[in-house]
Amino acid sequence: MDEKMDHISGLPETLLHDILSRLPKKDAIKTSVLSKTWRETLYTFPILSICDRGSIRKFSKRKEDQPIKAFLDHGKQRLVRFSDQGLAIKEFKLKLSLTCYDLQLIYPDVDQWLKLASECDVQTLKLCLPTLKEDDPCLCYILHPGVIEARSLNKLVLKGRIRFDKEFLNPSVKFSSLCVLSLSYVLFDDEGAIEHVISHCPLIEQITLKWCYVYNPSRTKFSFMKSLGIHGLQKLKGVDIQGVEEVYIDAPNIEKIYYGAVSDEPSKISFDSCRNLRALTLMNMKIEFIITNEWFLHLFSKFPFLESLELIECFMFDIINISSGQLKALVLSNCSTMVKLEIDTPNLSSFRYYFAGDDLPSISFRQCSSQLQVNVHLHMFPPFLYQLGKFVKQFKPQKFLTWLSLSIRPDDDHYHDWEEEDDPYSFPATFPVPIIKHLVIRSVRGIQSNKYGLLVNRLFHSWYPETISLSLNPSHCSKAFIEFLYLMPMKTKKRSLYLMPMEMKEKGKSCSYCHHKSKCWLHGFKDVKVTSSVKNDVNVVDFAHLKSILDRLSSSDNRNISFRLK
Repeated sequence: MDEKMDHISGLPETLLHDILSRLPKKDAIKTSVLSKTWRETLYTFPILSICDRGSIRKFSKRKEDQPIKAFLDHGKQRLVRFSDQGLAIKEFKLKLSLTCYDLQLIYPDVDQWLKLASECDVQTLKLCLPTLKEDDPCLCYILHPGVIEARSLNKLVLKGRIRFDKEFLNPSVKFSSLCVLSLSYVLFDDEGAIEHVISHCPLIEQITLKWCYVYNPSRTKFSFMKSLGIHGLQKLKGVDIQGVEEVYIDAPNIEKIYYGAVSDEPSKISFDSCRNLRALTLMNMKIEFIITNEWFLHLFSKFPFLESLELIECFMFDIINISSGQLKALVLSNCSTMVKLEIDTPNLSSFRYYFAGDDLPSISFRQCSSQLQVNVHLHMFPPFLYQLGKFVKQFKPQKFLTWLSLSIRPDDDHYHDWEEEDDPYSFPATFPVPIIKHLVIRSVRGIQSNKYGLLVNRLFHSWYPETISLSLNPSHCSKAFIEFLYLMPMKTKKRSLYLMPMEMKEKGKSCSYCHHKSKCWLHGFKDVKVTSSVKNDVNVVDFAHLKSILDRLSSSDNRNISFRLK
């Protein structure tokens, strides 16, 4: 048998299509040069993606007189090939980023492409245009029901300057097979159009509606939707609704609700009849809405299957007690009005907390699962970093706090608070010293290099991380700060006197940050292993090696460097 025989090209076309579906788009296109079989396989591949940005640039390089026209002809040829051969289209994605003027010129071609896709029994249709803004006068692409009304359509994704014509209010418009509907930044001529479309989707399972507008002809302006009602959909499992002032949901089998309110407007969401709810996310609930202990009691009693709760930038009472026997995942993000949180959730396995501000809140656990993992993400100013030791010690046992992520930046209002070296004993340390598994420093920006010593000492005041990870992206963490953190533990002989204020040296103390009950964080550096993800997680052998890595970095790098401490 010939060893050079191409066995893969002899596979059935369905298997070759499956191989293409698992490849990145660029790699899938490259297969067309392998053989005639692969070229034909690509031409009949039922997942079509047409994007003007790369295609028009390609036609311009070929010195086409009219690159936009060449792009349109190319897209039409691909769809006509499917139509003429009677081939089905599994997914059709059309993404356009042309200027407003050029978009208006090609809207008839978009109509023709969508009709051809519908005739080829398209199952998933995605149309993405530039985002529509409230004060944007540019004309939208007017979507007519006949263009997308395909019986085979089960997923419809529309984003950007797309306008729903009033024809969608016609009772004859139905989407009998549609299971997933996603609309973002689109425009409706009538606020009732979306409710009418939804009510005529008997198989709908997922609805996404983000920041959609309604046209007001009297003011010739756009405004966000005022209200939305979802009723009687037996198959509906989840909704993601953002930018609607009032939402009413009556769907007996719904399991997930995500609601993002308009931040500067009073908002209301009603879902009391959704007794099977398992996951709830509320965002920007601030005006005329206060989350209290009574609200939590009502929530958990009314929804006995609720396992996941996420509150993002919501107005909360200053003292909160969360008690639930069924809750498994809890997320609190930037609920800055809360100062004390007590959690009594014996089945909780995941708690994520996000905070940006000055004074860290008090968090305690009454009952918790042995499987609980706590991830904390903080955005803090340097003068308040000394609070971290006390904050970390709240989590008992310490093994629960598995991940602490930190962003540090200066604040002009507080900069004078740490202009000079502070007496370390002015911030009482807590003993025994708490230890967490992993500290991620996402960013250290705008800090003068002569303040690095003070920053680090405040950061590790009375607590230890086992691992420190920093971003190697220069726009997140400066090269100078990474070098400083690398060199600090390497000064073994002078470690006890490192960064010691002059007055402490004169008093004969061995280390200014030690306490009579425990040594300071500098003494924790018994052994340091530094690794970098630049070359598949290799060890950084010395300072010269580190500098060579840092010198090669660019602003687009998203890799990390880790310090593993003993």
